[in-house]
Amino acid sequence: MDPLTKLINRRVLLRSIEHLKSESIKFSVIMFDLDRFKRINDTFGHIAGDKVLKEAASVLSKSVRSTDIVSRYGGEEFLIILPHKSNAQALNLAHEIATRLRETPIAVSEAQSLCVTSSIGVTEYRYGETTENIFKRVDELLYDAKEQGRDRVISDAA
Repeated sequence: MDPLTKLINRRVLLRSIEHLKSESIKFSVIMFDLDRFKRINDTFGHIAGDKVLKEAASVLSKSVRSTDIVSRYGGEEFLIILPHKSNAQALNLAHEIATRLRETPIAVSEAQSLCVTSSIGVTEYRYGETTENIFKRVDELLYDAKEQGRDRVISDAA
């Protein structure tokens, strides 16, 4: 478990993915990166940055089903695995969560709150592919969202 966000860590995430793959369960993956997070830390301090990470984790956790897997992937990146959900369904959820993040004020001091945006990649597991390939693909989609101006969701849905 990640001590700050109380989300599962990467090791448990990888085990969960391998289980889904071994059972031939269809799933989609959403990767979130909080936009300009370094600026939050630099402007308001690391304690404020930690509050932002905790609140983002809370928004993600409250937005999914109990069967979904929410993980802190690293730094300000989060990953959600959606068993039995198509790319299109994951894309809809990603848009909903992006809106919730954008509209949730986070107190970074006694006098100031801010809202965060995120760049998001969405993809669906392709039977037989490696976990590394899934992560590479969703990470490239997230990078495309950042390159296109941040605060957006990019999917490889056909």
